[in-house]
Amino acid sequence: MQHDQDIIANIRRGDKQAYRLLVERYQQKVFQTCMGFVHHEEDAADLTQEVFIKVYEKLDAFRGKAAFSTWLYRMAVNHSLNAVRKNKLKAYFRGNDGSDVPDRVDEDQEADGQLRQKEDRALLRKALGALPASQRKAFVLSYYQDLSNKEVAEVLQLKLKAVESLLYRARQNMKSALIRMSDEKG
Repeated sequence: MQHDQDIIANIRRGDKQAYRLLVERYQQKVFQTCMGFVHHEEDAADLTQEVFIKVYEKLDAFRGKAAFSTWLYRMAVNHSLNAVRKNKLKAYFRGNDGSDVPDRVDEDQEADGQLRQKEDRALLRKALGALPASQRKAFVLSYYQDLSNKEVAEVLQLKLKAVESLLYRARQNMKSALIRMSDEKG
């Protein structure tokens, strides 16, 4: 398997097919990162394409001081947040389109369970959306991307202790928000 640096060198020499290797290697991770911010598959897919276009256009700016994946995740996070801020998306948080719910449900219990799961996902999206941007970034990278605290620190260009603090506060804020929303729901 080729190293990212070798692939990037090939791209810089004009090998446009080499870019496909980077896209194939990181597309799913970028998509998951975008989903962590927009919670809608179509919007995340659009953002993923936009991120890879932007990466291709700015590849000459990549200096290799950090890993390519770190640079790429940083671009995905920033692009997702910018899209949300500028209201380029249909909605920041919207309910699931129902595509993951079967057309026919045979048992009431199964239907209740699916409805509860959908409501739980909506509450989680709402709680995540209520986090300050810095906590949301750290939380998405840590829990959606399963990055280590050190990797999150590299992507966000923060010290390790700052990331640990952000994640701790994010968990506390999520917990408080979920308890509050659950109490309001009755």
